[in-house]
Amino acid sequence: MSTQAISVNEAIARLAELKRYIEAIQTQIDQVTAEIEEIKASTNALSELRKELVNELFMPTDSRGHIMIKVTPVTKERVLTHLGMEYFAELDLEKAMEVLSLKEKELRDVIKKLQEELGRVVTIYKQLQSAVNAAIAQAQTRAQKAE
Repeated sequence: MSTQAISVNEAIARLAELKRYIEAIQTQIDQVTAEIEEIKASTNALSELRKELVNELFMPTDSRGHIMIKVTPVTKERVLTHLGMEYFAELDLEKAMEVLSLKEKELRDVIKKLQEELGRVVTIYKQLQSAVNAAIAQAQTRAQKAE
């Protein structure tokens, strides 16, 4: 196994690249976590719909609820469920819950892989940072001795 020497400036540039990559991975983790929270909210809504007598429902037209549409009568037996990509299916509540559960599991697997990658890259970043710090300290010591 050979080691390749790089300049301190190249190492600092590589640190900046690694930092951007770390931030990108963290952003992906945050996005997937937010999607899991949305799935949990949908699962909770289905659970409530299943156990309560619901005569009317207010449906938001956007994620912030700026506009709500009153829905009557409420059909509790089947819901329109996103299957992936641009596909939806009308499913009974139990099957919809299964679809949501499967999506959540898949997203948790994605987070696990992203966290593994994040750990790997953070380790490389710390090793490189340590080497850069040591090289800078060594250069400073040589400069002080030369004075």
